[in-house]
Amino acid sequence: MSVDFNSAPIFIDPDTGFELRPLPESDDAAAAIVLADATGEGTAEAAQLRIDQARAGANNRVIGGWLHDTLVAAYTLERDGMANQIGVIAVAPEYRRQGYGRLMLTDALRRSGRRPLTAETDDDSMGFYKTCGFKMVGRRMHPSGVFRYRMGWHAPRVGHDNTETC
Repeated sequence: MSVDFNSAPIFIDPDTGFELRPLPESDDAAAAIVLADATGEGTAEAAQLRIDQARAGANNRVIGGWLHDTLVAAYTLERDGMANQIGVIAVAPEYRRQGYGRLMLTDALRRSGRRPLTAETDDDSMGFYKTCGFKMVGRRMHPSGVFRYRMGWHAPRVGHDNTETC
């Protein structure tokens, strides 16, 4: 069963009120500021380019995270062959280390359904993905000389007896 990205649901964390929903284009500039650190270039312009690329794909999504009507986080979810990929993900600095990044990954997994979910990261963020259940599936040297890691997560298969198998 595949997920229809065009009917993207809204998720609200009952404990914090953190709300994840498709980002309206009118909020792209604010999301670009939040996502700037996650681009590698560290600029809102680079983040806006990543948002524009995500919006250009038919099955891609830009998701915003709001806390009390303030945009504090965002991520892009892009179709990548038979998988989905988190293109860029970030939480505003003053809201980090409060669980919002983990909630965004959980939301991305929910939106991916049975499709594998991947992300590319560097040494600084690899631990975050690992603590959220992702495994390293590849490593390459970026032209800048920094290693980049491909992280992956796949929904467990359900056997004939309705038990999960890996």
